Amino acid sequence: MIEEYNLSFLNLQSIEKILLQTQTNSHGLISDGVSSFNIGMPILLYPELKGLYNIIRQYVRIYCNKYELGKFKFINSWFNITYAGSELKKHNHGTNGLSGAFYVSVGNNSVPLIFSNQQIKPYSGLLIIFPSDYDHYTNQEQEKRIVISFNTEFL
Repeated sequence: MIEEYNLSFLNLQSIEKILLQTQTNSHGLISDGVSSFNIGMPILLYPELKGLYNIIRQYVRIYCNKYELGKFKFINSWFNITYAGSELKKHNHGTNGLSGAFYVSVGNNSVPLIFSNQQIKPYSGLLIIFPSDYDHYTNQEQEKRIVISFNTEFL
């Protein structure tokens, strides 16, 4: 139940510019990278990203309709910036909802997002939605990558 959506029609450079002006810190799941996780308000609630939030919300609704999952609400969102040598440690996001990764900026040599039975090669503009309890990780990154992540829960 991992779904991929192409949102490369968005102004990704504008989104990246907003993210690069936002406070970050180190995060335990990312080696040699930074994150906005638990710093200030959820990134998708920033007024400058309202349009992106609405679009992602529509795709989560499409996913829920496809799998007859019912209503949901967003509970948090953040972004990560990783660099060559960074890796995302194996983890999941809980048991009662959906999670997602929206790739704002990805180089041609970026490593895949790895799930237990599937690997997804990211590209700038890719939105991945998956059940929150799916374990996922990356191997050592080859270049800079910027990803907005989010969690929802079912009502």
